[in-house]
Amino acid sequence: MKNEPLQAEKHWLIGKSEPKIDGYQKVTGDLRYIDDTVLPGMLYGAILRSPHSHARIRKIDTGKAEALKGVRAVITAADTEKVKFSFRPEQADNLVLCDEYVRFIGDEVAAVAAETPEIAEQALELIEVDYEMLPAVYHYQDALKEESARVHQEADSNIAHEMHTEYGDVEAAFAKAAYIYEDHFETSKQAHCCLETRACIAEFDQSGRLTVRSQTQTPHTLRKELAMVLNLPISQVRVIRMPVGGGFGNRLVMDMKEPIAAFLAKKTKKPVRISNSRQEEFMTARPRYPYQITLKTAVTKEGEIIARHCTATVDNGAYNDKGPNTMSYCENVNSCFYRVPNTKFDGYIAYTNNQYCTGFRGFGNPQITFAIESQMDLIADRLGIDPARFRLLNAHSRDEVTSSGKIIDTESMRDTLEVAMEKARWQEKRELYAKQPENATKRRGIGLACMLQSGGGSRGYGFNSTEAFVKISEEGQVTIITPAVEIGQGPQTAMAQIAGEVLGVPSRSIHIIDHDTDIIPFDLGTWGSRTTFVNGIAVQEAAEQARNELLELAGKMFALPPADLICRDGKIGPADQWEKAVDFAEVTRYAAYTEGRTVSGKGRFFDPEAPKFKRGEGSHNFPNLVYGCQIAEVEVDVETGQVKVLNIVAAHDVGKAINPKAVEGQLEGGIIQGVGYALTEGVVEQEGRNRNPSFLDYKILSSSDIPEMEIIIVEDLENKGPFKAKGVGEQGIVPTAPAIANAISNAIGARIYDLPMKPEKILSALGQL
Repeated sequence: MKNEPLQAEKHWLIGKSEPKIDGYQKVTGDLRYIDDTVLPGMLYGAILRSPHSHARIRKIDTGKAEALKGVRAVITAADTEKVKFSFRPEQADNLVLCDEYVRFIGDEVAAVAAETPEIAEQALELIEVDYEMLPAVYHYQDALKEESARVHQEADSNIAHEMHTEYGDVEAAFAKAAYIYEDHFETSKQAHCCLETRACIAEFDQSGRLTVRSQTQTPHTLRKELAMVLNLPISQVRVIRMPVGGGFGNRLVMDMKEPIAAFLAKKTKKPVRISNSRQEEFMTARPRYPYQITLKTAVTKEGEIIARHCTATVDNGAYNDKGPNTMSYCENVNSCFYRVPNTKFDGYIAYTNNQYCTGFRGFGNPQITFAIESQMDLIADRLGIDPARFRLLNAHSRDEVTSSGKIIDTESMRDTLEVAMEKARWQEKRELYAKQPENATKRRGIGLACMLQSGGGSRGYGFNSTEAFVKISEEGQVTIITPAVEIGQGPQTAMAQIAGEVLGVPSRSIHIIDHDTDIIPFDLGTWGSRTTFVNGIAVQEAAEQARNELLELAGKMFALPPADLICRDGKIGPADQWEKAVDFAEVTRYAAYTEGRTVSGKGRFFDPEAPKFKRGEGSHNFPNLVYGCQIAEVEVDVETGQVKVLNIVAAHDVGKAINPKAVEGQLEGGIIQGVGYALTEGVVEQEGRNRNPSFLDYKILSSSDIPEMEIIIVEDLENKGPFKAKGVGEQGIVPTAPAIANAISNAIGARIYDLPMKPEKILSALGQL
């Protein structure tokens, strides 16, 4: 590997597999989630949801519900500020409670607060709503037709958003191409399936200040969103991020339960908790955006790709959410993935009367990567080229520039592909499976897929910066104040390892404050594989500032220049006379009680390219790049269509692995979600109604379904991350589905173009249905 000579620098915490800081609380049950939290006088909220996919509300009668003993409040749109909301304010199209129209089955119509959950549910049954049924549209291709019913009556069309870009001269490239290939792919609505359902608690204090306890991935963003829809100053809103039982992008945007609970709390002057049932979670928590993608690709006789045109159509559902952002990410990948000098993208997001969607791990990347990597195999097969060799022929190298102007900053595209091929015995397995008997009822195949991802978030918001603070008590207690949101991926531990490495103290002795908007610095939250990179740089700088102050004070104790001292193993002392080192706390006590000083540090990560990118001044959306390659082996029963994933070899660039076991866990978790995305997962809707709203009918992988996995960490150390680390959270899921699709095609000689690849699709491709 080309990166091995760069690994000479030695660390005492960085690169060590430390147990998670919050692990003990989780395994013992000490960690309190929202549903474990009961505040004095707390009431229980419930939401009346529309049973219709499209209707006009003629009248709502809440009298019977209000008269029910134990009911403390009933609210409708009339009790709210009627401020329209969307993640992008310029696309606001949704109300906290429906005022005149409902647009999907599950739309929020009214809400109650009662003394018990049972009374709250009983009260919902007593609310009478008079609906006038309206025409509905359910398929996003139909929604784009001029004659289709409008999901939003005031709109000129059902196009919620569109995006068009072109880099280079695509038409000229197509005109001179030796071959032009066009293929169509479809992906499904994947539910996040967080084990903890959506929940929140809202309360107002006597001064009128709102506190919302939420499982949010974006505390400061949620604070701003709540302030807007409740018509409050942002300073009058506080968000406490509670422990999160799964996020995966589902907790990025305000859920309507949060303002509904706030309006109920305001009316009752009591704390109000609202929690989804599992069925409500499936019907209203918002799944991954499904894409229809057509790729038209131009290739030379030698197999070099010279142009690619992607046309993507997306089911938005009834309201706007993260659709434009996921499409932007999809477009970024289209214009950066492989050495394609001419790229074009046309994207359309269509309103339908289905449940609306949101961001999901990978953020549009799994969709476009399924299409690109499936077509890469199709083109390689048409040209008679080995799929791996075809990818290497078109792979980026460091310092090349993509069609959209991104300078490639790593060699890891080739590195990850080559190491995965070696570990998976690619050539040997390809030859072996080519010799299977034609009449075998169980056929094996091998397939690979590559991926590209940002390893440092996105500049699309014009802001990709943050701060962190390190404070050290007089007794040596180190506390990190960081907005790095812990949703199970381990940033608390990573931040502690970064600070501990700098300060020379064990990570287990470091305290983290990361949950309260009254305390933590402003930040965009946890998403886009940005946390380790963005927050880690800020924590490292804060720790270095605190260390410098400590060494200055220790220098006075030892009568030595600070440069002669080091911090390590919980001690501070002369580097060349370590036997004289003293405990860390001895220096901090000296600082407090002899010098009269406290010790602290402030760190900041500032990305000056983010505002430039938003202004269109030439910067690229991706601060840095990571690549990966996965190779899947499958066994297909050609009589039943059943697919068994036998093994996945995954080689991924993560920069420096701060905590290797945590990195492996992130990649394994992503792969498992990717196998589900490939084979079993998809929300089934019929005329807007979710037909599989439970784990009985929505199939996620069980332990017996999980394949063998070999995780290979590739450390590209030429980057600007904290101790050379890059983000890893989303990588695992991105190439899994196309790797499995390519392996299935290798096994049975037929291609599946849409997800999930269920047995009936396998049998249909084989001509048995």
